[in-house]
Amino acid sequence: MNIHHVLFFCFASALCGGNTRLVGAKLSIYTGAEGGNGSINCHLTLSGSRKFFCKDECKVEDILVKTDGDRAQSGRFSVEYRNESSGRGIVTVTITNLTKSDEGRYRCGLGGTLVPDSYTDFEVRISDAALFDGKSRFIHSDTEGENITFPCSGMVYRRRKFLCKDECKKEEDILIETDQDRAENGRYSIEYIKGSVFGLYVTITQATRSDAGWYKCGYGNASSPESYHRKPIIVVRAPTTPKPNWTLRPFSTSVPSASTQATTQSLSSSSGSSVPPSALPETIQQSTGVEYI
Repeated sequence: MNIHHVLFFCFASALCGGNTRLVGAKLSIYTGAEGGNGSINCHLTLSGSRKFFCKDECKVEDILVKTDGDRAQSGRFSVEYRNESSGRGIVTVTITNLTKSDEGRYRCGLGGTLVPDSYTDFEVRISDAALFDGKSRFIHSDTEGENITFPCSGMVYRRRKFLCKDECKKEEDILIETDQDRAENGRYSIEYIKGSVFGLYVTITQATRSDAGWYKCGYGNASSPESYHRKPIIVVRAPTTPKPNWTLRPFSTSVPSASTQATTQSLSSSSGSSVPPSALPETIQQSTGVEYI
């Protein structure tokens, strides 16, 4: 597992271990390479016996895997379940030999597929293998028009800072080189924040599909860095398919318990942050905490 990628997603979305069903929450999108494999961890608010993985509207014909065990596989699809020490659960879903037909919206969770107890929704896109360095995995993807921010982690501070794209060998690959704590070049900027968790951060505003590629940020000169962090960026079109008409367990009108209100999360990084406690009872909640591995 590439821990840098997993941790960055936690940082960017502030959703790791989430237990809040957010109204209008953005649907996470993951891109995998055609012919490759990919796994996603679904962090759920509850533990339970019935685990499921389904696609589209989660009707009978849409169910990919359903089991009362901790592991199950059906063709190219599999699930693996484990309990967290907090009493919550993690369902890891895997798709092997990815094809274009795998694109679409998915749900993984606990309970019934149409009336789940705890669940996570996400979307899968399929691309060519150019950005995957020959590795089988999912890459968390951003959508056109968004601002993308990511940290440059695991480095020793130096005065000279840089941001570049692709191989960083040609002058046109170098986007920013500076001795200042903040620098900007068009839609690209880097900023060093003293005392922050990661120190150096990159922002790309109004992302376009042409921004897709590998980025390198760090300290020293771009062509001969002293330390750097390398990250893939994939920019996709925003989802156009409507949300499936899933039937959800009715919400309780009772006030959440003190233990529910006290639920918090920790910040982690490609490199973590807090999410507000849930204002919903635990009878039916969407876990928006997902990570790709």
